[in-house]
Amino acid sequence: GSFGWNRAENLDNYSTSEELVHILIEKVSNGGNLLLNIGPTHDGRIPVIMQQRLADIGGWLEVNGEAIYQTEAWTKRPATMKEDQVFFTKKGPDLYVIYTAWQSTLEISDIARPAGVSLLGSDQKVKFKVSKGKVLLSAPQISPANTPCDYAWVYKLEGVFE
Repeated sequence: GSFGWNRAENLDNYSTSEELVHILIEKVSNGGNLLLNIGPTHDGRIPVIMQQRLADIGGWLEVNGEAIYQTEAWTKRPATMKEDQVFFTKKGPDLYVIYTAWQSTLEISDIARPAGVSLLGSDQKVKFKVSKGKVLLSAPQISPANTPCDYAWVYKLEGVFE
């Protein structure tokens, strides 16, 4: 509830790391950026809870930063996509599909056939089919042992804007 250190705040007053990553994704996918306030204590220290949140966002960006940095909004988002779970950015010829709830399949309409599809942070092959202007992605087998990151996952569809 404040823009500085407030000793009366408790854990419930802070957004979770997952909430912050989702806010970042939503803002960037709509062409914006995120300014995250960090309030130091009276002696200039960054509270541990804020350090932890920043480290978690940084960890997510280490895997998925190419879908965030130097990207722009994709304004032709298919109307059938769930707006609160699937987000899009683009950079050059590539489209990034960011989803905040794991899905085993994902269908995207009105795009060209991608030259290749990958899940950022994973070396597993992503299967996809193209039919009638739609791309159907099948998620690789991900488990807690091999998940590339937490909070949200990114498919890179190469060459759809060439």
